[in-house]
Amino acid sequence: MNRYRNLLYILVIGMASCSLKPEIYRSVCNKDIIYRKVEMDKLLINIDMYDGKYVEIKGKYKTGFEESALYAKGFHINSESALWVEYDDFILKCPLISTETKIDLFGKEESFKKMYNKTVILHGRIDAKQRGHLSRYKASIKDITLVIIE
Repeated sequence: MNRYRNLLYILVIGMASCSLKPEIYRSVCNKDIIYRKVEMDKLLINIDMYDGKYVEIKGKYKTGFEESALYAKGFHINSESALWVEYDDFILKCPLISTETKIDLFGKEESFKKMYNKTVILHGRIDAKQRGHLSRYKASIKDITLVIIE
């Protein structure tokens, strides 16, 4: 009986560790660009300093009716504490492909839904002039070349 309990324990731990593995979607574009890792709070406070810069940023992703935004951790209400996430023609030229399954993040609606309400890491370019839907957001992040869904 003890042997079966140990086997069950190993199976449960193994399954749990598999579900904790981040999903990585990468583009082949802009490979030569160096992305500067920036804390979301620091970026939002100094947005003009990062305008036009390529950054690595981490936050909580929300999407819905007229919303595609990356929020600073703990701020999910105020759009001034968020970046508009711009998925535009760049995604058509430079699709984000899973490093594991080789599926395009936007090729199937189910793949894109995996990001909803998750902590994600993005590589992209900050555009302080484009502030998203109804100009409600602090800035936009666009030309996205990496999405890591944690």
